[in-house]
Amino acid sequence: MHASMHQTAALGAKLATRLRERIAARPGRALAALPVAVAALFLLGGLLWRDGPAGSVPVAKVARGDIRITVTESGELRAAEQTTVSAPTDKQIVWLVLEGTHVRAGDELVRFEVTKWEIIKSGAESALAVARAELQRALSDREARKATEQKAWLDYQSLPELAAKGFINRSELDSARLGYEEVRAGNRAFDAAVTAARANVDRAEQDVKDAERKLREGVLRAPRDGVVVYAVVGDAANPRKLSVGMTPFEGMDLMYLPDTSHMIVEAEISEFDLAKVVLGGRAELRLDAWPDAVFEGEVAKVGSLARQKISPVTGKPTGLKVFDVAIRVKGDDERLKQGLSTTVELLVSEHPGALWVPLAAVFVDDLDRTIVYRRDGGAVEERVVELGGSTDRIAIVRSGLEEGDEILLASPEPL
Repeated sequence: MHASMHQTAALGAKLATRLRERIAARPGRALAALPVAVAALFLLGGLLWRDGPAGSVPVAKVARGDIRITVTESGELRAAEQTTVSAPTDKQIVWLVLEGTHVRAGDELVRFEVTKWEIIKSGAESALAVARAELQRALSDREARKATEQKAWLDYQSLPELAAKGFINRSELDSARLGYEEVRAGNRAFDAAVTAARANVDRAEQDVKDAERKLREGVLRAPRDGVVVYAVVGDAANPRKLSVGMTPFEGMDLMYLPDTSHMIVEAEISEFDLAKVVLGGRAELRLDAWPDAVFEGEVAKVGSLARQKISPVTGKPTGLKVFDVAIRVKGDDERLKQGLSTTVELLVSEHPGALWVPLAAVFVDDLDRTIVYRRDGGAVEERVVELGGSTDRIAIVRSGLEEGDEILLASPEPL
């Protein structure tokens, strides 16, 4: 029994492959090769084992059931939106928050080597203290000179009247005026000294601010809430994730903070399935990490340009053309994490109560007709059928068969 089942499976696969090869040569008559959610129906269809014209031939019954035609692809979970965190400085990284950590805005993400700027800040603060002291001394000297100027002015102010009355001569008046002018001229030098001292203080304060800014850049904080994802650095031949000890260049991507409340799946579809996928179409998603969990989604974007499919093993083009597709995941779930591998079923059509047969029972004859071999008692007849959609396991029958009809899963004659 087991040997017969293996033989049947191998034969069915051989026939299905041959059918697809012949159909591929006639695109107008092609049957969709799509995954189906009714694999259990195939098992319940009732495979029978009876003697036929070619000996022990596997036979199946035409069954009726609810069929869903889908396109199944693999993809990867990504956040619909994410914030890029870049390096503000070119200093060595001495600490990193763990990847996968959920951080809040303002939390520390990265610490850089800042010993140099701590030394510079200390020196700038000392220079600022000296500059402020010199400013205070210049201000004090100028105040003292102002008092001298005031006294010289008062002394001179009374002399013109005395000279007019003859109490002093003209030379004494001129001497007092010159003395006052000298005091005023000297005070202008003290004003310049105060201005210069203030400029020194401003410069020193700016040096301190620059050092403090560099120290603040030494601690990189989260600009928003999110889950930490390290950036991949290096070239294509030697990619590696961010790590402690690296020295990034200023502006380089360090990590990403994806918004996990809005996730999408990035996938790609074959050019042959492009017409079956529409914007807003329903989808079901299963995570490889949690295969029993099913998430709902919808097609959010279908690429407009084809590209060569790249082999994940060799990294080289395979010759197949694919289109990028983005599926928006509905709802929010803590299991939806950035980078998880995902299987996506894109719903193409639904057929409630449809007649169906195993795809291995369908053939294309030399007249390009779609046929099955129907068994009636001990006789086998060739029956032309009209098919609807199909999956990679079953085909929907529109006409030519009735529920319960027995059909061969192999040609009664050698292929």
